[in-house]
Amino acid sequence: MKFTHTLKFQMGIALLALIALFSFFSMHTLRILDEQRTQGALLRLAGELQATAQHMAMQAMNYDKNTPQDSAAYTRDLRLYYQDLMNNTDQFDDICSAFSSGDFQRQLEMHEPMNPVLSDNTLDAAFALEDYWKKFLLALNKAMGPDEMPHLADAAKLIVDRNPELLQKTRDLLKALDEDIQQRTRETNIIIRASFAVALIIAISIMLWFYLRVLRPLGNAVEGFQQVSAGNFSYQVPVASDNEISFLACSFNQLSSRLNTIFKLTTRLQEGSDLSETLEFVSGAFPELLPLDWVGVLFVSTDGQIQLERAYSDGKPEELGILRFPLKDTLLEQCLQSGEPLHIPDIREVSLTSPTYRFLQVLSERQRRDAIFLPVTSQSPIPGVLVFATRQAHAYRQEHTQLLSNLATVITLSFSRTLKLAEHARLAAIGQFVSNIAHEIRTPLATVSMALDYFENAELPDAANKRLELAEQEMARINRLLADILLYARPLTLNTQRTDICPILEKAIASRQPLAEEHQVQIHLICLEKTLPLRADPDRLLQIFLNLLGNAIEAAPRNSRVTITVSSKDTDKVIQLEIHNQGEPIAAGDLEKLFEPFFTTKANGTGLGLAIVRRLVQAHGGSIIATSDKDRGTVFQLRIPRML
Repeated sequence: MKFTHTLKFQMGIALLALIALFSFFSMHTLRILDEQRTQGALLRLAGELQATAQHMAMQAMNYDKNTPQDSAAYTRDLRLYYQDLMNNTDQFDDICSAFSSGDFQRQLEMHEPMNPVLSDNTLDAAFALEDYWKKFLLALNKAMGPDEMPHLADAAKLIVDRNPELLQKTRDLLKALDEDIQQRTRETNIIIRASFAVALIIAISIMLWFYLRVLRPLGNAVEGFQQVSAGNFSYQVPVASDNEISFLACSFNQLSSRLNTIFKLTTRLQEGSDLSETLEFVSGAFPELLPLDWVGVLFVSTDGQIQLERAYSDGKPEELGILRFPLKDTLLEQCLQSGEPLHIPDIREVSLTSPTYRFLQVLSERQRRDAIFLPVTSQSPIPGVLVFATRQAHAYRQEHTQLLSNLATVITLSFSRTLKLAEHARLAAIGQFVSNIAHEIRTPLATVSMALDYFENAELPDAANKRLELAEQEMARINRLLADILLYARPLTLNTQRTDICPILEKAIASRQPLAEEHQVQIHLICLEKTLPLRADPDRLLQIFLNLLGNAIEAAPRNSRVTITVSSKDTDKVIQLEIHNQGEPIAAGDLEKLFEPFFTTKANGTGLGLAIVRRLVQAHGGSIIATSDKDRGTVFQLRIPRML
């Protein structure tokens, strides 16, 4: 951004323009005030000229009418009239000289010099008055004669005769001065109006600029904030300038784009999609956030290899065949171990540093120059790496790596869910297949069972009877396994109703009592409350308790006790049940796999009992955990919400 485009510079210029405008008006106002004061002073001086001339004429007429008749009266008039006449002539002469010379300092008695510029008409009137005054004064001095004995009567007669013309010259000066002042006033008014017009234009221009460059962009930004706060993450603020507000708008647009991408990603996460659809979305949406023209995902297999599963180039699927590489000593392995995005700034150079970087060599062959590896490990059934790449060398900056770090949780969660959905679909298909196979196997097994029943009534040698008994036991185990497989594979439905857990436990204990007597184990039930009602499927609960109780009895040593404790937890919202036996502790490695399908430590076990138990417990919205140690034995803890 150029400095001249910034609001700091532009608003500084606008402020300087306003300061200059204010200074101009201030100076202009001071000048007008000074001119008005000067014009007032000039009018006052011109008025004094006229008043002095009138006073001289009045005194002369009075003296002419009252001419002294004796020497005493003459002496008195000499002291009064003559002195007054001299003062008036001196004052008139000073003012007249000031108008003709333009220097009014002494007449106005001001500290600062004042040299007003008089118009040509005023100067002509002043010069005409001065010429006439000089002639008038010369004639007056001649009429009065010597200063010792002036002829006052002749002087008075001269003044009376010539004073009208002097007054006229004075009026001409006053008139010219008044016209000059009016002309200056008109010019000043024009200048003031023009100045106000220019000031108004400048002010309107500044306001218009402020609106277009500041207020309207800010209004657009506020509208954008309101749109995003209302959930419209795709809204983009118009950018029509190059300043701080436009930078803010661009940052906001980038933020809204990222939010929109996250929203779409979250929507896809909720809707569920396969791997190809998720990658297609990433290849189409993420170029708005970072340089991207190639995206692919690699998954780790059980043999220590990593395989490229899907790839999109320029928004289209790229068929690369089967690409498998050893994971060991690769940057892909480093990325998975760190759990953080890994930036490869120059694919071509880095790929040449080690022969194990075969995947980078594949990217380099496809003209990709920069890449970021993003691990997909969080909650994912299969660890993998999502790869973002571009043809531009050194295209990814710190902000892009930081962006992917911030989005890593959402991205990995999306891919993890995609993989889980794929895994669930695969397991569902396997379950359906197994269910069909179980049904198909049951028919020939029924025939075999009927044949074994036939041989039970036949007389056979002892060795054949032993083999027949073994075959019947194995047939029973196969039937039990098929029943468990069908129970685990078929869709689960619950017939919930209000029931009490303790009577169901008592029924399960009664059913398992023969097994307990066979193993010489006592069963002790502790219900901490008389009634513990809940909403559940009684038959499914009985199935859960029979399975867990049977396992506990078989694991308990002889002459020991299996204890069942039932209580309410979490302010009476959850029923907690613990089944405790004092048998040998379960190995830590086996403890983690107890609830996995087909895992068993029993010689004749199917490995589906605890998997079915966990499925039934989870169907009731509950949970089950197992703990085991040498001192306490093994405890299975169930927590089932009451949901009354």
